[in-house]
Amino acid sequence: MKRTIYGIVLTVLIAGSAFGQAIDQKRMDRDLEIAENILQTLSNSEGNRFYSSNNTESSYIPDYGVIFSYPNYSFHVLRTLKESKGEYIIAGQASGNVVIAPPPPDVNTSSYSYSAENDDCDGCKEELKEKLKEKLEKGQQKLEEIFKEQATIFLVDYADLISQLKPSDRIMITSKSKNSPVVWMDDFDKNRQSTGRTAEILKSDLIAYKQGKSSREATIGKIKFASTVKDEKVERDLELFGSIFAKLYDSDMSSTYYSSSHRINYERLDNFGAIYNMRVYSSSQDNGRHTIRTTRESGLTQEERNQKVNAMYPEFERSIKENILDYGRTIKSLKPTEMLMFKIRLTECKGCEMPRSIEVSVKANILSEYGFGKITKDKAMEFITIKKSGN
Repeated sequence: MKRTIYGIVLTVLIAGSAFGQAIDQKRMDRDLEIAENILQTLSNSEGNRFYSSNNTESSYIPDYGVIFSYPNYSFHVLRTLKESKGEYIIAGQASGNVVIAPPPPDVNTSSYSYSAENDDCDGCKEELKEKLKEKLEKGQQKLEEIFKEQATIFLVDYADLISQLKPSDRIMITSKSKNSPVVWMDDFDKNRQSTGRTAEILKSDLIAYKQGKSSREATIGKIKFASTVKDEKVERDLELFGSIFAKLYDSDMSSTYYSSSHRINYERLDNFGAIYNMRVYSSSQDNGRHTIRTTRESGLTQEERNQKVNAMYPEFERSIKENILDYGRTIKSLKPTEMLMFKIRLTECKGCEMPRSIEVSVKANILSEYGFGKITKDKAMEFITIKKSGN
């Protein structure tokens, strides 16, 4: 009887806040910051150079769960370019030879070199391609092993610290090689790919483990791992949408904050949608005086600059929502129930009322209904949610 009562009480303590109570956002933010720190500590342990990163980010999405994301760094990024002399370059090296950068410590770089002008090297290009491919495959296998190890420890031992999630919510880790196309010789326009990895578990599986109803081994078996190689041409609409937003928030077009990127990077997650990561700025500084680039105001003190930048925020928020509606309807690859989300880190403004970052999200069906004129802009704007963090 005591064990039964204990089990009931523990269930209520673990999951009680998810039933009948609204999310305490301040507590959720605290839990996520602690979880981010744990994930970063795990990824930085033992001098790991593959997944070591201080760029871990997290998002809580109602009725879905939590997504943690951080970049990974594989040991080669192969970018090939055929020059007029018939020479090839990998990873942007300026020499006339194909090289691997950085070279493996146990391999002489010259053995990986090839020049079209080298008459004594018949077949070297194909041999080089095979060596690079073999090395890359081994590297990707190693990356996958490390990712699974780190994700398993975090999800099984620490993810339950996010206390307000419902049993049906999922906890997901995503890791992706950002801006890292893998391209073989002569295929620059044909084979743009990037590798992404995910690991996820349901909160209900963690509850069962903490209650002693499931073993550690069985809980590990509940983790869903996935590794995907994305052909960027398949989702050209998402790429195009990212480039449109980069242009909209170029310093020459925006009237508020601006982005310094030529494209806004995104992650495509199955059964969720697309998440765009954006960083915006407002001004530059020279000898203690500030220039706001979008308004062309210069010679401002720090106080004057902050006052003007803070006042820009409501207009920036409104423009983000309107631009998502006006241009998001061009996205065709999202399912109606999937989400379009923007995670935006705002320009620095110490002591200002504006948030430090925002998350803007809307379901794809709202974009479609607005595009077909089934709902008005004002009605569609109501379906766009904005979560603000810090200030």
